[in-house]
Amino acid sequence: MEVIDSIPVELDTREILPIIRAKRLGRLEEKNIGALLDECRRLIEPKAVYTFLRAKTIEKDEVRLDSGHTLTSIILADMLERDQEIATHVVTIGPRLEKEVSEAGRSSVLRAWVLENMGDHALAKAGAYVRSRVEERLGSAISGFGPGTGTGRLFGIEQQKVLFQILDPAKNIGVSLTPGYLMVPRKSVSGVFAATSREYVACQYCPREKCQNRRKPFSGEYYSVRCENRDLS
Repeated sequence: MEVIDSIPVELDTREILPIIRAKRLGRLEEKNIGALLDECRRLIEPKAVYTFLRAKTIEKDEVRLDSGHTLTSIILADMLERDQEIATHVVTIGPRLEKEVSEAGRSSVLRAWVLENMGDHALAKAGAYVRSRVEERLGSAISGFGPGTGTGRLFGIEQQKVLFQILDPAKNIGVSLTPGYLMVPRKSVSGVFAATSREYVACQYCPREKCQNRRKPFSGEYYSVRCENRDLS
């Protein structure tokens, strides 16, 4: 089990300005963005917990890990191999920024919106840092699998409970799980990193048209090619 209490996340005005402007705003001056970015830097507390496990057996849509836990997922069962090493993880930027966003929304929707997007950017960079650590061990062709991403059909959000049983992020980095499997603080991500022959991106199988975080175009519904007919001999 690896716990990172302080992930190095560098936030640059030149990097964030195009993101903010591309999404909605053109009227904010660079100095205003810089001031909000300084505030974001003070508020975020990037942390992570992750561990390496092996897929001991794979049967239909169930991946049984050497920890004794079982992840139920069509896409994991299709793309992983028996005895393959994977990394389960939870990453967060902590609760302080989202509390500030909530308070800022009462007086300045604009300020709250910008801080919200800066927080998303910081969380993405924290996740990328953990991914790079995992890549050092597993190799460069890494895919990320997140419970509930896309339509949630391929890796159900209820699988959060298994990741939380493995990692105990409430104790290790202060991230808890609601009865509906949502993470608190809200600006947290969880999932599985694994080396795959081709990169899996959940966006490819999600038909949601208006999504500002889309990474790849919709390619159609995913059909399992291995789950029902896997050779277990």
